[in-house]
Amino acid sequence: MDIKTEKKNNITIVYLNGRLDINESAVLESSINALIESGEKKLIFDLKDLSYLSSSGLRVFISTFKKLKEKEGVMKIVGIQPTVYKILKMVEFDNIFDIKDTVDEALKTI
Repeated sequence: MDIKTEKKNNITIVYLNGRLDINESAVLESSINALIESGEKKLIFDLKDLSYLSSSGLRVFISTFKKLKEKEGVMKIVGIQPTVYKILKMVEFDNIFDIKDTVDEALKTI
């Protein structure tokens, strides 16, 4: 999996490409924790190129959501592929996360 970030104004966009499995989840969590510890409070996860999401990947998103909420931050998820959305919906996380279609749409609502 590839992880890329981009900064727009005071918002960090995290682009994920590939499969978010147990091995990649640890890498992602470490990267995200470093961002939050450096003061980032507004994150958008762009999943349009994410083809697979494991339970450990879900845990990273929940953990990030909680950490940002504690710091009065914001987390949005955009561009979810149907197979990944199906997983979010199955565990009822689609009701927890603020999901938008595009990065631009998410940027307008932060």
